[in-house]
Amino acid sequence: MSKKPDANEKAVIEQIIRDSILWALTKDVEMQKDTMAHDADLLIIWTGSTHITRGWKEHETSFETWLDPRFEAVRTEVRDLEVHISRSGDVAWYFADLDDVVSWEGKASKFGEGLRWTGVLEKRDGHWVIVQMHASLAVDKVRDIVMRDMPSA
Repeated sequence: MSKKPDANEKAVIEQIIRDSILWALTKDVEMQKDTMAHDADLLIIWTGSTHITRGWKEHETSFETWLDPRFEAVRTEVRDLEVHISRSGDVAWYFADLDDVVSWEGKASKFGEGLRWTGVLEKRDGHWVIVQMHASLAVDKVRDIVMRDMPSA
C-alpha cells in the first residue's frame, strides 16, 4: 500500500542531503553527524579508487582529516538536486550535480568540480539519514582536466 509523504518531507530530505556536504564549509561536525546512519549500513564511495568507507565507525575516523587546519572546503555547490521517495515512504534516493572543491595545505583538488552525486536515505525513528552516498566524475571530465594540466610539447 502506498503512503503519500507530507508536503514538507521532500524539503526535509533535501536539507539533510545538502547538510551532509555543506557542513565542511564551517567544519560543523554535529551537522554532518545528524545526516548519516551511525551503523554498519553506511556506505560512502567517493571519487578515488581507495575512497570507500564502510560503516559509521570507519567514517568517524575521517573527521580527524577534515578538522585538520590544513584541510579547507573551498567551495561547495549542489545543483539540480532530484529527490524521489519510495511508495512506502521510508526510503528516498537522490541525484545532483556537485562541486566540492577542497584544498590541503593550500593546494586545491583538481577533481572536485562537476561531480555526479547520488545517494540513498532511510527514515529511521522518524528521522531521515543517509545510508549510501556515491560521487563520481565522468570520464570526459577527467580527460579534460588531465589534458588541461599537461605541459605543451
